Amino acid sequence: MSEPTSIVSAYSPPFRIVSKYFIAAISSFVLLNLFLLLNHSFIAGHHFSPKILAITHIATLGWVTMIIFGALFQLIPVVLEVKLFSETLAEIQFWIYIVGAIGLVYCFWTFTTGMYMDISAILLNLVMYIFSFNIIMTFTRVKNWNITGLYLGGAIFYLIVTAIAGLLLAINLGTPYIKIDHLQYLSLHAHVAIIGWVSMVIMGVTYKLIPMFTLSHGFKLTFAKWAFWLINIGLLGINTIFHYKDTTFLYYVFIPMIALGILFFLIQVYMIFQKRMRRKLDIGLKFSSYAYLMLALTTILGSFIAFVDYENITNLTIIYGYMIIFGYLSMLIVGQMYKVVPFLVWYHKYSSKVGLEKVPLLKEMFNEKIALYGFYFMMTALFGSLFSLTFRNEIGLVISFSLMFLSSLIFSFNMVTIFKR
Repeated sequence: MSEPTSIVSAYSPPFRIVSKYFIAAISSFVLLNLFLLLNHSFIAGHHFSPKILAITHIATLGWVTMIIFGALFQLIPVVLEVKLFSETLAEIQFWIYIVGAIGLVYCFWTFTTGMYMDISAILLNLVMYIFSFNIIMTFTRVKNWNITGLYLGGAIFYLIVTAIAGLLLAINLGTPYIKIDHLQYLSLHAHVAIIGWVSMVIMGVTYKLIPMFTLSHGFKLTFAKWAFWLINIGLLGINTIFHYKDTTFLYYVFIPMIALGILFFLIQVYMIFQKRMRRKLDIGLKFSSYAYLMLALTTILGSFIAFVDYENITNLTIIYGYMIIFGYLSMLIVGQMYKVVPFLVWYHKYSSKVGLEKVPLLKEMFNEKIALYGFYFMMTALFGSLFSLTFRNEIGLVISFSLMFLSSLIFSFNMVTIFKR
């Protein structure tokens, strides 16, 4: 299969489908940071509390997964050289997803268990099945597979597992039936979602987008293949042993396998950056490169938490979750959006006018100077929040959350500027 040199091709779906998901996700990111700022006093202590659960699901459903849906509808046809199975299903799932996500967040916020939470979880499960069916049917048309397709196939499997686990946990809150500790399954649900669903997508897409954006050539994907198998064996192992007692030895085997797999992925990313022809990192790649660094730090912290009694360490799980959502995922998403969205809008608006009239350059599609301010605000907010959570400094937390909110406004302003074109 030929390597894609663009994120748009004849196989791409209509831009109105993709843009709908992106706009909803950007709005959720601003809302996420506003909620954090206004409810900063609740962001402490144990992670199992109504406000934290609600805010976490704004992040994972409204921001992260919404972006992934839109991105995959655009990228899978390009990377695997095949038309999306159904554009209609992509439209239908969007509206069901909006209703289900809002419903679940509201139920967590008010801690309304029972029928309404269950219905919201069922709607979200329906969306995940629609999306998975659409992608799997698209996969059946693929003639030549590559490493990205392998990762995306794994991601779809973990998306279904995550959805089912989420529904079962929602039911358990209203009608307890799970014999093993609810929090133990909640932890498993969260890690399957972040490592299996989200990170599998990120890793697979990284192997295509980063070389494309940095003009990298001449690297082998050996570490990418090792990363895939290590992470999957580790995740499947953890999912199995969590249902049994006296599996401590296997736990100590599978957790390091996942960490080693992430390390191999990061080595692969480093190798790609080392081979780049475009030496200077623009604002999108600056965000992205620091996000990969945060993934390394988060993996170290996660490995530590796996082997200690973290319940007795103040705010440790909150710090861990914040690093994942804002240090790793949000920085990476913002960075890639600064690369993908300008090109998509430029292609659909100006590509037919090249040579006929003056068209803007990609770097002129948004204000890169204020985007750089957004980067510095986000980095300051990230480390300020981690410091404030560690030492329980409320004033520092308010300042840090304010800076993160400001960074999200800058990002949304730039995205609106691009879309208005």
